[in-house]
This record gives sequence, structure tokens and C-alpha cells, in this order.
Amino acid sequence: MYKRWVICLIIVAALAGCVSKEEPEVNYTVTQAPTPPPPHVVFPVPENSTVYVKIFGLAFIPSTLNVVNGTTVQWTNEDRATYVITGKGFRSPELNKRDSWNYTFNETGTFEYNCSIHPFMKSGQIIVDSPPPLK
Repeated sequence: MYKRWVICLIIVAALAGCVSKEEPEVNYTVTQAPTPPPPHVVFPVPENSTVYVKIFGLAFIPSTLNVVNGTTVQWTNEDRATYVITGKGFRSPELNKRDSWNYTFNETGTFEYNCSIHPFMKSGQIIVDSPPPLK
């Protein structure tokens, strides 16, 4: 019987060494959502693709884009007001909330656009360059 008690004490002692009252150390990393760039930042787009302009708060975001010939620009109304995008050679239909409209720029040059419903809005600008030569 004495042997059983000794074995039980050895087992209890062994198990007691495996149990810790300390909390495990946890490393918490707090990340913040990226801050959107201000609307006046110019974004270069080196190859033709689709780029996006958000309309919100009576502003085009971003307000200026540098793209290459053949790039499609998609405007999306994320505001409650209705907008009509108007520029030299293009005009959107009325864009209500969540509506989008695309236009492909197939000529080089600088294309200013605005909203014909809200003429007091700051204009946007699409700068279209030729694509870089292939290497």
C-alpha cells in the first residue's frame, strides 16, 4: 500500500509541474486601416487597364489620373446626389447612387471633366499619354 501512495505522489508531482497558473504571453498587434490619399494626388497608370474614380461629397476621388492611351476610366457615384460626367467628347448618363459609367480614352491629351449638374464642383482631369515602348 505504501508503494501505491508513493506512485500516486510521484504522478501528482509530475502533473503539477505541467500545470502553470501564469497566463500565456500574447502579442497583440493593432493595425490601422490605411488612410485614403487626398483627392489631389496624381496616380500614374503605366499600361492600359481600368482605373476607378469615386464620386463622393461633391468631389472626384482621385481628381487627377495619369493613364496611357486605351485606358478605361470608371466613375462610380457613392454619394446621394445625382451626377452627370461631362468632358470634351464624352458625357455620361445621370448617375444615381451606386451607378457606374465607363469611358475609354483612345487619344492622348489632357481631358478635363466636371459634373454638369453641379458646376461648382472642382473639375477632374485625365492625362492620357502614349504607352511606353516595348523593350
